[in-house]
Amino acid sequence: MVTLNYVRVSLLPIPLALVACAAGDGVRLQVINMERPSEGLGLAPPADYTPCYYGEARGYDSNGDGKPDHVRVSLHGRERCYGDDTNHDGRIDTWDLMDEQGRLIKRAHDTNGDGRVDQHWTFDPTRPGCATIAADVDGRVNPGSAIDVCKQLSNGGR
Repeated sequence: MVTLNYVRVSLLPIPLALVACAAGDGVRLQVINMERPSEGLGLAPPADYTPCYYGEARGYDSNGDGKPDHVRVSLHGRERCYGDDTNHDGRIDTWDLMDEQGRLIKRAHDTNGDGRVDQHWTFDPTRPGCATIAADVDGRVNPGSAIDVCKQLSNGGR
């Protein structure tokens, strides 16, 4: 049986807590202070992903390696921010930001494992499933790198 404890993350740091499970019981839950996440967590959410830093953060270890594979941050009762270890190396490498209606609006992704965002995805809520992707070079988005995925597809990939 998994026991979930909820802790509101505020501007004051809180210690990490781990709720242990017996072998085979499933997911482990870790309460995370997003203002000072543990060093081994991986990529931190971008600074402009405000709900990631002021909400209630929970990390889930779904593969039993003792490290969070998924982080969910709720703010005012709604999940607003998600972190995922997409390449299964034990470190969070992708952060998704949702709007107040629960629609995906931004994604930040570390594609090469260096702990820095190198892809910025922006989603237009009026065009579900469409994104503009920009590459990050030396901490800055390269202005010529932005690609509108839906526009590229409608132009036959050109």
